[in-house]
Amino acid sequence: MVDDTLENYLRKAAEFHGCSQEAPGVVIGCFMVEYALELMGDFQGTLNAVVETRVCLSDCVQVMTGCTIGNKRLRLHDHLGRYACALYDRDSGRGVRVFLDLAKIEAAGLSELRAFHTRTRDPRLRTDQVARKESGRRVVDEFRRAGRGVLSYQRVRVNLPVSDARQTSVPCSRCGEPFLTSVAPGAGICPACSGEAYVEVQDGAAGA
Repeated sequence: MVDDTLENYLRKAAEFHGCSQEAPGVVIGCFMVEYALELMGDFQGTLNAVVETRVCLSDCVQVMTGCTIGNKRLRLHDHLGRYACALYDRDSGRGVRVFLDLAKIEAAGLSELRAFHTRTRDPRLRTDQVARKESGRRVVDEFRRAGRGVLSYQRVRVNLPVSDARQTSVPCSRCGEPFLTSVAPGAGICPACSGEAYVEVQDGAAGA
């Protein structure tokens, strides 16, 4: 579990994320993960995580818990679009969900934090990096003053399978590249050949 100070985790998460240690999303995310780990307490199972957004929070979870996309202990449900994460025991599914609570932010009158959370900050911040940095500093200042006062949690049971459905790697019947699928060998067309390719090949040949 937590074996370091929060400030050290902030530094490590910022380095991993490739940004300033005081980036709002990293600061908020690290506070959230620390809170979730504390609420989980000691248990004997395997820690898993779900993150409901693809931004900074997912990097904080990976750095602070060791749950990653690669080891399959972190699942990204960014279609939900909420600044929230859940940590849970893989075997029992029982855990805790922590989220940034807009109602508490509004009750505390934290205008900068509210604008950041609802993505209603001045559109000019997209191109004015000096103003963006200053706005970020104000968001962090407001959040640090409030801390866990603007976070909420729920005791939850995660309804996800312990492991992904078993798949095999078979060659695509069009391009020949092996891909993961549950269909019989020779009967499948990979997603890329089905119109979901993320690249348009300009040049290149096998072994080039």
